[in-house]
Amino acid sequence: GEEGGGEEGGAGASTSRGKAKRKAAAGGGGEGGGEGDDEQGRVSKKWRKENAHAQDAWEEALNALQPDSDAEEGAEAAPKPAAAAAASASSSEPAAGGARDPRLQGFRIGGQAETAEEKGEGWCGPWATARALLDKRAAALAERQEELGGEAPPPLVEWSPKREYEAAAARRRRSAPEPVPTLQALATEFVCANIDCVEDFGALTPAVQHALATELCRRRLFRQPQLRLLAPPGLPLSELVAPDCHQIDEQALHETLEPLACPDSRLALLSLGFCGKCVTTATSQLIARMGALESLTLTGAYRLTDGCVAAICGARGAALRSLKISGNQQLTAAFVASIASECDSLERLALEDLIYLPGEAAAPIGRLTQLQSLSFRGTRLLVSSSMLAAVGGSAHCLEALDLGGCTVLSADAVATAAEACPRLRELSLDGVENLTDGALGRIAAARRGALSSLSLRKCVQLSDGAIEGLAAACGGVLAHLSLNNVPALGDACLVALKEHCADSLESLDLSWCRAVSDNGVGALVDAAPRLQRLTVWGCSQLTNRFYEGHSREHLRVVGRSI
Repeated sequence: GEEGGGEEGGAGASTSRGKAKRKAAAGGGGEGGGEGDDEQGRVSKKWRKENAHAQDAWEEALNALQPDSDAEEGAEAAPKPAAAAAASASSSEPAAGGARDPRLQGFRIGGQAETAEEKGEGWCGPWATARALLDKRAAALAERQEELGGEAPPPLVEWSPKREYEAAAARRRRSAPEPVPTLQALATEFVCANIDCVEDFGALTPAVQHALATELCRRRLFRQPQLRLLAPPGLPLSELVAPDCHQIDEQALHETLEPLACPDSRLALLSLGFCGKCVTTATSQLIARMGALESLTLTGAYRLTDGCVAAICGARGAALRSLKISGNQQLTAAFVASIASECDSLERLALEDLIYLPGEAAAPIGRLTQLQSLSFRGTRLLVSSSMLAAVGGSAHCLEALDLGGCTVLSADAVATAAEACPRLRELSLDGVENLTDGALGRIAAARRGALSSLSLRKCVQLSDGAIEGLAAACGGVLAHLSLNNVPALGDACLVALKEHCADSLESLDLSWCRAVSDNGVGALVDAAPRLQRLTVWGCSQLTNRFYEGHSREHLRVVGRSI
């Protein structure tokens, strides 16, 4: 009986705790079962002890990987006393103190954050990140003021809010006024929202057709049925505008343009945006047969070849007054030569985003002598000599010049081109990073009292002094100015704009100009009665003191910080 009970006890020791009922065996099995329980208890106690030691060793290894705070400051860290080390090793809880390396947090036993800062970490999505940045902004400002001795530097501009900005902010939150739409705008939105119910538009005026096409493209509803509604085959069209053709296939566009491709066609303006999918060699042949075509715009036409453009220019070049081609990577100098030789009546020419066009390819444009607007935006390889040759032929009548994105142009070449154009009123130099204060001074002196629109986005070498000279030279006529991402600008240039250009300024872009202040922007805005649009993306230093304190109730501020 005792031998049998011992066997039962051994079997009971090898079973799980969930089968404890088997330990209550009869007779001599009780003694054997007791021995099994003791063995199981010893195993469990040993496991807990080893697990605690393993956890302590793991935490100690993590602590050893952390940089010592004194060592980071350049001082030698004092060795820990043996008693403290022993206490740390014997404790299963990590010691409070220095911050953990966040890279090790995921490897910590249990995955628990150790420091208070880590415990406060939330979801790392965009809204949580933005919220964390906002929470830290006040602390960063206080730290900055402490570095300056507790006193902020005196402001360059003295300005006080014209309204109680806290009350104005509350009023704006309660009722944000919106402009009343026109009856035509309401009707256009209603028709486009229910475009699937429209069977026929009949004859439309060009303005209505443009409005409908633009709204349909904005809603991404411009497809083959809508194209047939706006350009029915039985009605003569004088203009066809489609700002976004990415949902139109080449067969649908071919069927729409084929009735218009004849000598008797009245179509004078054709504008197709994002038309790379649908404009092919066959489409260019149809365009070449349109007898009254005077204005042609093909943006994003990546399937066009030199031969396509040569065919259009050869057939319609003498009558074309406006030509815009953009977004093509396979056009070469040959297509520029065909434009220069065939389109001698052009008044507006835009060759944009042709990123692989050779730098010297633009020179033949100098043969055109009637250009009033010329754009090489995004032609990154354009060199100074080729640009000057292209501008030279029409310099006497050129009114608008766009060199945005032509990054290799020299400052001297840009200034020389502006000096050669006595009628120039609009100039865009976005991204011309070589532009200097001296070159802008030459441009301002040459176009004194005539320049109405100027864009200097990402002209990173400019300073306040250059804008001060520009404002003094163009005072009273400068209406549109972009200083986007010119990092060295501060309140000094705003003071100059207030003194010389406040009466004429209509739109101003100060995005990413981090040195301008509430006082500088507020003083300029209050003094500019015609200012309608102010863009301040990235200007997180501006506060409600300006946003709600300026006196212009109907000013549209774009890019206001959260």
